[in-house]
Amino acid sequence: MENNDTDFWFSWFYKKWEKNSPGDLIDKGLNPSQIAERFVNDNHDYLIELSKKIDDKNYDALIEFMKLSECELHILKYFLRLVKLKNS
Repeated sequence: MENNDTDFWFSWFYKKWEKNSPGDLIDKGLNPSQIAERFVNDNHDYLIELSKKIDDKNYDALIEFMKLSECELHILKYFLRLVKLKNS
C-alpha cells in the first residue's frame, strides 16, 4: 500500500461523514454511539474493502491519529468542565 492511503482514508471518511450529517442526527436525539453504528452499517462493505488495503505502516499511522484524537477529546472534556464551573 502506498503512503497516501491514509490520506485517501481521511478524504473518504470526512466526505462520507459530512454526508451523514452527524449534527442533524444529534439534533434528532441520536447519541454518538448510534451515529457511529449507523455510519458503520451504511459503509460496512466499503470499510471491509478498504481495510484489506491498509498495510502495517498505514495501520500504525491510523493508530497514532486515534491516540491524538483521544487526547483532543480529553482536552475538550476538561475545557467543557471549566466552562460549566464558570457558569455555576
